[in-house]
Amino acid sequence: MNADDFYRRVDARLPDTIEADGRTITHELFSALAARLKPDEAAELGAELPEEIGDLLAPAHGDGTLSRDELIEDLAARLDLDDDDAETGAIVVLSVVREAIEPTVEIEQVLESLPPDLAQLMQ
Repeated sequence: MNADDFYRRVDARLPDTIEADGRTITHELFSALAARLKPDEAAELGAELPEEIGDLLAPAHGDGTLSRDELIEDLAARLDLDDDDAETGAIVVLSVVREAIEPTVEIEQVLESLPPDLAQLMQ
């Protein structure tokens, strides 16, 4: 899967209530993740994604503390969405992430390396 395919899949699944396109919501979610994930966590996840998307995690500088609620609130603020739409958008993007990595990597291996709240959103 390349980045354009990734964005198209996100677009196709986003409900009409979300006024952000697949590229925008993906970039904002990955920016929010980069602020929270440890560099090694981000590198492991990013290595399994299309290069353009994986590169969004390159500036990761977090401490690995990732709260589902904080991530959703951050995404909502970045996109000017309510928390429910932000959560839906995050789940859509992360479901496409899962599809992108499943054919090449054992998904459980990646999920184990991520903070529990992020892994839960991907399930």
